[in-house]
Amino acid sequence: MAKLISILFLLASFPVLAQQKIKIRHEDNRFLFFQTGAKSDTIARNKGDLFVVHFPDSIQHRLVIHLQNAQLVKTTGDSLFRLAYIPGMKYSLSKPDTAYIPLLEGICEPSKTISIEVKDIPTRKVLLHNTFFVK
Repeated sequence: MAKLISILFLLASFPVLAQQKIKIRHEDNRFLFFQTGAKSDTIARNKGDLFVVHFPDSIQHRLVIHLQNAQLVKTTGDSLFRLAYIPGMKYSLSKPDTAYIPLLEGICEPSKTISIEVKDIPTRKVLLHNTFFVK
């Protein structure tokens, strides 16, 4: 009899356990920054100078791209930018709201290398750093 009562109690409590929901919070903290086409560390006009830049909404206000000797110029694509070689100039690119905003940061030593850094603004941590050579 005690076994029967414990089995009935177990069966009665099973639907209560089944009704509990597991909530998973999905947060995408990945950003996209990559060269389209053939990957190379050498940039030439109209060859290897197109980049995809996409910051997700959850972290777009936290990230900034710093460039030396170049500027990212918006193209007709949604997240497609052309890397324009501008010797001696430093630029930054951020997306605080809905549009990417390029800012002139100052001057740097003119050279045939382009330095790109993606930084987390609050922590000042460099998330990505790459150097390209201009042909």
